[in-house]
Amino acid sequence: MRNKSELIKRYIVFFIGIWCNAIGVALITKSVLGTGPTTSIPYVLSLALPLSFGSFTFLFNLLLLLLQFLLLRSNFKKYQLMQLPVTFLFAACIDLAMMMLKGITVHHYYTAIFLVLAGCVIRALGVSCQVVADVVMLSSEAFVKAIADVTRKEFGFVKFLNDAIMTMLAAVIALFAIGHIEGVREGTLITAFLVGPVSHFFTKKLRFTNHYFEHEGSLVYEAKLKLEEGKRLVVTITSEAGSGGRVIAKILGAMLNIPVYDKELVALVAREGNFTTDYVRKHNERLYTNVVEAFFLENYTLVNEDMESYRQLFNAQKRVIERLAREEDCIIIGHCSHYLLREIPGALHIHICADKQHRIVYMQEKYNVSLKKAAEMVERQDSETYQYYMHFTDEDWKEAGNYHMTMDSTLFGYEGTAEMIEQIVKKNYMEMPKAKLKEVVQKYHLEQK
Repeated sequence: MRNKSELIKRYIVFFIGIWCNAIGVALITKSVLGTGPTTSIPYVLSLALPLSFGSFTFLFNLLLLLLQFLLLRSNFKKYQLMQLPVTFLFAACIDLAMMMLKGITVHHYYTAIFLVLAGCVIRALGVSCQVVADVVMLSSEAFVKAIADVTRKEFGFVKFLNDAIMTMLAAVIALFAIGHIEGVREGTLITAFLVGPVSHFFTKKLRFTNHYFEHEGSLVYEAKLKLEEGKRLVVTITSEAGSGGRVIAKILGAMLNIPVYDKELVALVAREGNFTTDYVRKHNERLYTNVVEAFFLENYTLVNEDMESYRQLFNAQKRVIERLAREEDCIIIGHCSHYLLREIPGALHIHICADKQHRIVYMQEKYNVSLKKAAEMVERQDSETYQYYMHFTDEDWKEAGNYHMTMDSTLFGYEGTAEMIEQIVKKNYMEMPKAKLKEVVQKYHLEQK
């Protein structure tokens, strides 16, 4: 639950994003090479009728909000009405930005292109601020998300289709209302293809703001829980490609006589989320399946980088993993399990790494490929895992602080690594009583400075 201080900080960043977005729209529009797809209809209407660009932007987004309500019906949440004041603010900022830039005139084509490019970069920065703030969406994005939810289609695909339709409608309206196409030109296409990737770049760079949003509390001395009698024994193992994490997990499972869940999760997740097993297997711990899909999803995924079908798959996976941890002793491999079960008392989270050359040789022998191909496989799998974890957890999956232990299987071997984990489990550490904790703090002079 976000506290008041965090919300204030998030809304400050969000409003900065709104203003940058509006400035970007104004710069692109002033280029006379068109405007963005989502603002093309309001802009064309402002050229044909005696209302400002911002006024039509507000009215158009009001229509999109109404369409969301009709599409979602009972699934329309009250907090989504926050789009109303946000849209009003965005519209007002567009009019203010257009007024501030009214002195700009374009005499050369290269000047127009420069304005478009500058506008795209500034607008992308604004979009990234809105994504990072993560408080509310503009109606143009929320409308696309509503369609994606109802049709169960990829957000990126629906966004692409929506932008194309809006652009075509703007051109048709211009032909009938003005007599010629205006407001839709090459600048519209540049905006459509450039803002997404640039905003994706900015969003990655702005991840440091997570610390800015956090509420700073007083230092708390905390005793870490291990295993207590009567609690479920849950071990999560996350491993680098080729480090033998799966082999180690299976050896450990045999030692402790508890089930190991890895590929076994595919059928469980498919059943939980009403997916086909083929779909789950294909999208298992990776975000994209091909280059074209990656481009469009990254380009058009502006709603907190949210790809709805991937999110639904992840949520189904989350429910399955949490249920397994509640109901039985088990070992769970990967699938963000250490993150999903981070609040489970007694769960032990292990990260397995290994020397890179060792990992390449492992992949070569496992898949019977050349060393070069094995090296490529290691790089690709690690990259896919990084992107997947960063997307859903906002954390680097190799960060040691996210685990209780990081172990190098090169040093200890697969069986030796499994035996060490077994010994840790059998130590059965108990929670330190608060009275005893206080004594320890005083004994070693650990009082907060």
